[in-house]
This record gives sequence, structure tokens and C-alpha cells, in this order.
Amino acid sequence: MANTCVSWHRRRSTCQFRSIEKMPKRAKIACFDLCCGAGALSEGFRQGGATVLGGIDTDAQALATAKTHCPTGTWERTSIEEFAESLKTLNGHPIRAANTLLAGLPCQGFSRAGRRDPADARNFLYKHLLRIVKELSPDHVVFENVTGMATVRTRHMLDSLISGLRRAKYDVASRVLDAYDFGAPQHRKRLFLVAVRKGRASGVFEALRPSNDKLTVRDAFRGLPGTQERKSISHVFMKHGSRVRAKLRRIKPGGPISYRRLVWESPADTLISGHRALPVHPRHPRAISVREAARLQGFDDLFLFEGYISSQIDQVANAVPPPLARALCSALRRAGEHEKRIHGRVFRKLLPEATPGLRKRLTAAFRRSFTRRYPWRNTRNPYRILVTELLLQRTNADLAKTVWRDVIELCPSSRKAASVDLRSLGALTRRIGIRSRCQTIKELGTVIQKRHRGNVPQAFDDLLRLPGVGLYIASAVRAICFMEQDFPVDTNAFRFVSRYFGLTLKRTKAEGRQLREFLSRLVPKSGVREYVYGFLDFAAQVCRPVKPNCSECPLRGSCTSPPARRA
Repeated sequence: MANTCVSWHRRRSTCQFRSIEKMPKRAKIACFDLCCGAGALSEGFRQGGATVLGGIDTDAQALATAKTHCPTGTWERTSIEEFAESLKTLNGHPIRAANTLLAGLPCQGFSRAGRRDPADARNFLYKHLLRIVKELSPDHVVFENVTGMATVRTRHMLDSLISGLRRAKYDVASRVLDAYDFGAPQHRKRLFLVAVRKGRASGVFEALRPSNDKLTVRDAFRGLPGTQERKSISHVFMKHGSRVRAKLRRIKPGGPISYRRLVWESPADTLISGHRALPVHPRHPRAISVREAARLQGFDDLFLFEGYISSQIDQVANAVPPPLARALCSALRRAGEHEKRIHGRVFRKLLPEATPGLRKRLTAAFRRSFTRRYPWRNTRNPYRILVTELLLQRTNADLAKTVWRDVIELCPSSRKAASVDLRSLGALTRRIGIRSRCQTIKELGTVIQKRHRGNVPQAFDDLLRLPGVGLYIASAVRAICFMEQDFPVDTNAFRFVSRYFGLTLKRTKAEGRQLREFLSRLVPKSGVREYVYGFLDFAAQVCRPVKPNCSECPLRGSCTSPPARRA
């Protein structure tokens, strides 16, 4: 390929072509793609800075596409069963240099668009993936499939994969991601499972950064002629008969899976394989071309597909959108860098204490302490919790309670906050001496509206970029509103850890990050909100700054510090 590749994107409501320089040759992530198809998942990782070593698949035409765009990789036509069987004899194979395995196993047995046959032999290919993982012990495993794999009838297969990875000493996390949130003009939800040998797998999803651009079909098709073909980029039209064209003209926007019509000002629905399943052009009486479908997936125009037209359509429709794969690769790298930063003295000393037994004791103690009632504890609206935490900064909770309802009524949403009259807001906050935070609340609303289209971001790093938001508030919003296993660290957390584990802490920001990483590992998967609020009540009523109530502490039997030293 050339030194640069052409990509389209929206800038100031227009879709333009731009030149994207290729990523550095020396990448920290070296990946090998199992069941690679056309190589879309590895293409996204390449765009994210990874080195692609090759892949395997049984589809010769899809492999030809992958090889065209990564000629330096080793691409083999073989099944994952045969590959797993012969791997022990392949001593010099490039896969042994990979620290990351990508696996997009066939999904027809789980897919909503297919028969969803639990007995489909392809549903059990994960067992061969486990064999390969155990043989190679890569640093990361990224597994992708349709969301149907997590349904009741086939959930046991996903659970078996997760259990197998955990037995191989991996930390595992999964999440459903929508390509639309990462810059593709298509709603395409996929189940992603990430396994890491060192660190927290959930940290990868925390490090994801959704795109601020929300693209539509019009954005995707801009620059492509609707009636003139461009064979050089696979912009070739289906040759429909007169009866089919008449039928297509009658199809309204939306509609069933087969031959549904796209809508100009909306993202496309999920593309599925099979030529009859391709959607109809928003304006013309024809199915969309391969290039139009590729743009809906987020491919750039220099990514060409090999093989017959029917194969090209299947390659596009079965692909992982490269923008989503690129975001995942970047998140994998950021999570690894974060792990290195937080592995300081405090974290290394505390990590052996992160046991299921301690999690159970803390969960029982904090939920038992969850007794105080404040009006903001009845909401899970992320924006309102952000405003609440701004009001509570260095302010007594009972004092903040006196103005909370009035502030929320004046600024019930980020849109209202962005245009709020500062004098009216200042009159409310002046009553408790926090008038200086009015400007921050207004700026917060403005940024959420302009950068995030009115939606509070879920990613930790994105939250930290909001006005007035620090480590504590970002973690609090993630735990209380998004039910993430996160723990907000403040002076209460420092005090509790210092007493319970007998540590001397300097209370620096670096130690705060290490405590967050450690305490987040002890947060239960369910009841996160009650756990966090319970800890705050425990810290205020039992493990108090002065004269702690040790006689009533449910953790007194395991606390390191004797009562006489806890004050």
C-alpha cells in the first residue's frame, strides 16, 4: 500500500477525505488474527499502532483480501482446529512472536440473523482457541462475537470460555460495544471479551474513548456518485431486474432485515451477510454497493476486497468495523501503560490482600453501614451526580442538602446548565458559601453538550477531561451511575486503608491512583452503588477521623491497628 491511506470523516458537518499517516513500525502490540476473515479486526489494530503478524482462515478469497493489505504477514488457509493441532510442531511460526491473539470466531450459530442453532459445530471452536492460548500464553486475548452468544441458550459456552481463560491465569472482562459510538456510521453491537495475563481486564474497557463524531448514512456516502459506478474501489451496482427495481422503489425507510431502506440522516442498522440482506440505497432503487457497505463499516476507500462480488459482500458484512477495532487497540495500550504507572510501592504491598474473603467482609460491612438518606442518593442520572459531587467538594453533606433540590431544578440537565443565568445560580449557592462553583457547573454543561452531545461519558479518562472533575468524582460517577467496579478515593479511603492494613501513607496523587486500583478490585459486581455509599457512611459514622467507633465496627476482628492507635 502507499505511505498514506484515504479516510473519510465528518468535520464541521461535512464528510471529507484526509490523509492519515501510517502508525509507527515499532509497536508494543504484536497481534495474530485467528479466523481473520478479510482481516478487519487486525486492520483496526494496525491503525491503532499494532504490528500485524498474520492470521488464519478457511476462506481463500477473504484471506486474499487480508494478505493484500498486510503483505508482510503470514496468512494461512487452515481451520482453527487444524492449526491448534499442529501448533506444537510450528516452532518458528510468527504466532509465537505475538503478544496479542485476536479471535473473531464464526458466529452463525449465535446470530439473530441466522438459525441460532446451539448444536452448530462452529459454536464450540472456542475450545481450540483455549488450546492455542494455553500453548502460547500471550499477554492479551481479544475475542469478538455477536451479542447472541450471551443469551440464555448459549451463555454456557461463553461461561466455559471465560472459565478456561481464568484457569489459564488470565483476568477476563466482557462488554457489548456499538461501532456507532466509535466513529462508524452504523449501529453494530458486538460482544467483546478481553483477557489479560497481568493487570485488570476491565481496565481496557475503562480506557476506551468513544468518538465525538456521530456519523450518518449521508456522511458515509458523501463523494460517492449514486448512479455512476467506480469499479476501481468496488463501487459496483447490483443488476436488478425491472420487477425487483419496482419492488425496491416501494420500500419505505427502515423496514425488515432483508432489503430495508437506509435513511439519510440516521446511522445504518447492522449489516448482515448475503446479497439479499444488503440494504437499499436511501434514494435509488438498488441495493448498496460493496464500497457503500464498506463505508458504513468504517473502511477507508483504499481497503479493497478480493474475490467475487458475493464474497466481497460477505467479507464486508462479517467484518469488525476498523474504527471500533482501532479504539480497542488504543485502549489496550493505554491500559497497559496505566498498569505500569499504578504498580508502585503501595499497590504491590496491598495486592496480595485482594482476596475473595476480604471482598466478602468489606461488602457485608459497608452494606450494613448504608443508613444515611440524602436526596441525591435516589438518582442515577450521571449529570446530576456530577453536579452533586461538585456541590459536595469540601462541603458538609447536610449543608449541601439545603440547596441541592433548588440547584437541580435550575440546572436539571447539561443543556439547561449550559445556558443558566449565573446570578440566579449564584444566589442559591451563596447560601452555603460555594458561589465560586457556579461557573464550573455552567462550563460542565457546555462541555457535555458540545463534546459529548449531551451525554456524560463513561470512560474514566473522558470524565477527567470535564471541568471540575478529578479522580474522586470520575470514579464516583462510574460506580454510582454506570455500575462500574470503581472506587472513589478521598481522605476517607486513605484513612481506612492506613488503619485497616497498618500502612503509613503520604496521601499523594500517585498513592491515590494505586489505592483506586486496589480498592476497585474489592468492589462486588452487583450492588456497586450501595457498596460505595455504604463505605461513605461507614467512614462518617464508624471509622471517623477523630474518636473512631471501634466497638461498633464490623471489621474490628480483622483490623490491623489496635483501638488505642486509631484516633
